[in-house]
Amino acid sequence: KKKKGLSARDRKLIKKYGSLEAAEEAAKLREKEEAERVAKQPKKTADASNSNAKERKVEAKRGKKSKMKRAARKYDDQDDEDRELALMALHGGEKKGKKKGKQKNSVTSDTQKKASAEAAALLLKDPSKVVEKLPEAVQKALAACVSIKAADSTEETIRWDKFDADVLDQVVALETEPRQLAAANRLLTLKQSSRIDNFSASLAGIVRTIQRYGHEHLEIDTTGEGAKRKTKAEKEKEKEAWKEALAEEGIAGGDEDGEDAVDDTAELMKLTGKPHPDDILQYAVPVCAPYYTLSQYKYKVKLTPGNQKRGKAAKQCVDMFVKSDGDKSSSRNRERERELIKHVVDNDWVQAICANVKISAAGASKAAKKHKASHKKKASKKKK
Repeated sequence: KKKKGLSARDRKLIKKYGSLEAAEEAAKLREKEEAERVAKQPKKTADASNSNAKERKVEAKRGKKSKMKRAARKYDDQDDEDRELALMALHGGEKKGKKKGKQKNSVTSDTQKKASAEAAALLLKDPSKVVEKLPEAVQKALAACVSIKAADSTEETIRWDKFDADVLDQVVALETEPRQLAAANRLLTLKQSSRIDNFSASLAGIVRTIQRYGHEHLEIDTTGEGAKRKTKAEKEKEKEAWKEALAEEGIAGGDEDGEDAVDDTAELMKLTGKPHPDDILQYAVPVCAPYYTLSQYKYKVKLTPGNQKRGKAAKQCVDMFVKSDGDKSSSRNRERERELIKHVVDNDWVQAICANVKISAAGASKAAKKHKASHKKKASKKKK
């Protein structure tokens, strides 16, 4: 209950801390911690503090204050010499001025050269030098993966730059030669059987698999008789054989430009909107077209502008098609036709029908009323 005579602030403090005395103790503790934190920070001279205050006033922008606080906490233990070395390592040993036109051409010192060399060694590793740490058999297997033969010459060039030095270090870290050789041979098997866009990523995945499950169960083709990638000539030969097979069946034929075109008129002639009693029906296809075009079809409804959504309209159409009597001549295939209509996927109905429609056909209003009544019964049962 709220106590009479307390302010809104007091009520908040009581709700948070339980009592005003506890709130006062918490405030004193916060002030004490803040004083200790300020005392631990190194004291700066008055001139430096005045210059920093002026810089802050000049450079004060929206959102910069919290960013400067985070940077001060992060680099609190860093002195000027450490900061200079870090900047030199970041820029590759070059000391750049703040403005573009005022870059200083200072003489590089030994410290700068050492920092630039260390940065280059960390950031730019040569994969060919890392490969030299591996056994000769592993080197040959990896070289076979990235060897490229030029069109003009018969000599093969090894593209070690397709591997990252970090990934090759992971292969070196496998320690034993059988594990390293298994990783290289697995990559070679993959290259022979499929296309590899990123050799480093593939090799890194193989190394992770070996580290987790071992190298004994890897699929490696040591004989060279496994599945291989098809060459361009083999693909062209297979394409020609496929065209000949289609031509023999009468499906494919050449057009005026000499290109092959598929003749699908025979397949289209198998579709009918008026199935004969002797026809063998295989499947049903929902279509949407002008009403005059579908006037002779056995199962049809008329769509007019309305407010029904696609899914609801599709369900109503299916109910009407299934419950309609149809022609007496097709009574033998009636059950088969119903099954085929029911087996059509809902997504096919939705894609074939228009949106915002109203179904108008014989018995459409009765079907809509029955659908509403059944929906109400289901809703009432759920409530009970």
